[in-house]
Order: sequence, then structure tokens, then C-alpha cells
Amino acid sequence: MTLFDDLGSTVLETHDYWDFHQWTIDNLAEFWAELWDFIGVISSKRFDQVIDLSVPMEESPEWFKGTRLNFAENLLKYRDDKVAIISAGEDKETEYITFAQMYEEAKLYAAAFRKFGIKKGDVVACYMSNRKEPMFAMQATTSIGAIWTGALPLLGPKAVLNRFKLVNPKIIITIDRFQNNKEEIDMLPKIKEIVKDLPSLEKVIIVPSKKDSKLKGISDIRNSCFLDDFLTLGVDKDGTVPIMEFEQVSFSHPVFISFTSGTTGLPKAMIHGCGVSFSKRIFFK
Repeated sequence: MTLFDDLGSTVLETHDYWDFHQWTIDNLAEFWAELWDFIGVISSKRFDQVIDLSVPMEESPEWFKGTRLNFAENLLKYRDDKVAIISAGEDKETEYITFAQMYEEAKLYAAAFRKFGIKKGDVVACYMSNRKEPMFAMQATTSIGAIWTGALPLLGPKAVLNRFKLVNPKIIITIDRFQNNKEEIDMLPKIKEIVKDLPSLEKVIIVPSKKDSKLKGISDIRNSCFLDDFLTLGVDKDGTVPIMEFEQVSFSHPVFISFTSGTTGLPKAMIHGCGVSFSKRIFFK
């Protein structure tokens, strides 16, 4: 394997995989800088330093110090007609979504979130099955510099509250029901119970799983609405959707929050940045 600089001069020559592997270990910063360029990471400001190797690993040294970028901007850099998402499920037809369609959907969600008031550092939570809608909502959330989190829909209200109370989400996106291994799971009673004990919630967005789902009553769920009603916020009076803006943040700015299992006590929140993660107990006001 041979690496060349911009002028075509040889800067590294290795004989086999293990030779190259050893070089990546001995030249950690150089390797990750090369990988950054090879992948083509989009950033408004290139990093000043990949990593300070004098900082012990247990102190979580900062990666790509000085860079400014956005996680969602990198996810959405392709906008062509190639397939980005194959959406399938037990009780629905398979749907193919292109990169261009994915970008347009994420743009609409982002515009609605911004109009609603979501800003950098806010938390948006997901409590639903694997579907296309959470993909678009996650991309929209992180484009703003807000933080995405979630809980499995099979978890009960108490387990979800033990997680979400740690991070105080402003929005929850969920679904009215879903099918799991031929079993029908009704989400609305669980959502109602969660909302009562989560005062930070300003909006509950419910994805209608079927055409007749919007006939269900949700008025007893505080601050709730169906997804399509919420997304109308993102459309301007002239029928257009504002251009998608990507908030530029540091490499370690929170992107996702996941949770430990809670088997040895209450779940703990784990913060994931653009490329690194660390675990700590966190509270959002």
C-alpha cells in the first residue's frame, strides 16, 4: 500500500496489511487525519489538532480539536436518486426512499422543529418502532445542533420515564400502535402515562401507523398532535420549505444520548458526539 501527498510524492509505503496496521498504531494522529480527508468529512473549519497524545486515555482527550461541522450535514451530503432507505415491516408494504427524498423530508422536519422553537442543546426523544419517520426526525434534530435520544417501544412507561427524566426532552415523537411478531402493541395508553410525569414535554408528535389511525382520540394526551399536522409548521405561506441550515458545532458536541440497561440501578445516560462517546449521569434543565 502506498500513500501519496498532494504533489504525488510517496509519503508512506507498506508491504502488507499488518505493516499498514502497525503504522496506524504508531502514527495515530496522522492516520486519522488521512482518513478524515479520504472520507471527505464536510466541515466549515478544519481541525487544528487530531488528538493530544500526551493526555491519558482515561481523561478522554479531545478529538479533532478546533473543527466545526454538523453530523446531519454529513449524513445528507448525497442528494441523488440512489436508494438511501428501505423501509419494511410486518404490516406494511416495502418502501424505497432515495437520498434526494430523504433530504427533502429531513428539510421539512427541520423547518417544523425550528418554527416550533427547538434550538441547539434541546433534546428530542423517540419512542417508537424502526420506521422512516425517526430517521428524518433524527437528521432534522441534529441539523439544528439539538440532541436525539430514544427508548425501545416495548419498554413500559416506568422504564421510559427512568430514562427520559434524566434528559428532559422538549419533544417526543412516537406512534399510535405497531405490530411485533404478529402481536398488536397499543402505544397510546403508555404515551398518556409517560406524558403525565414528564413536565418538560412541550409537544407529543404521534405518527399514524395506518390511514384510519387519525380517527383515534388523542385529546387526553397533553400537547399531542399527529405528525402531518405538526409538519405543516415547516411550510411557509407561499408553500415552500425554508432551506435547511446546519448548525456548526464542535466534534464533541452531543449528537445522541443512549442509556445503560438499568440492571444495576437506574439507567445512566451516555452522550455520543460526532465520533466519540463518554458515559456520565447528566441532567438537562
